[in-house]
Amino acid sequence: MAVLIVEDNPTNAMIIRHLAKKVTSEEIKVAGDGNTALMLCHAETFDMLIVDNQLPGMSGVQFIKAVRLMDRYRDVPMVMVTADDEPRLREEAKVAGVTDFLHKPVEAVAFCKLLADHLGAAAVHPELRSA
Repeated sequence: MAVLIVEDNPTNAMIIRHLAKKVTSEEIKVAGDGNTALMLCHAETFDMLIVDNQLPGMSGVQFIKAVRLMDRYRDVPMVMVTADDEPRLREEAKVAGVTDFLHKPVEAVAFCKLLADHLGAAAVHPELRSA
């Protein structure tokens, strides 16, 4: 199993990766833009995608639309990370295939719970399974 974080801001990517490592021992990869992330998705299969909405070259929504065209990503959880509270963006993202949302700044407890919920008990560190 593996998780892909698509985030162009190195500090934000580091924080999200650090939080994910607290929840799971699954492999975690980071891509700094949608094009690199698309190449990774074609080459590998990820069990969860965590995607920033503001990316260079394409938006997070555009990236998710492209990934959802691949059969193997039809049921993979895709979480959008955004500071934007605009209802229109959320609706557009849901239509594109976003499974869930995280609001920036990312709150550690909410992030860890969301990750555990979407990855399932087998992917979560044993000491966190009953939490």
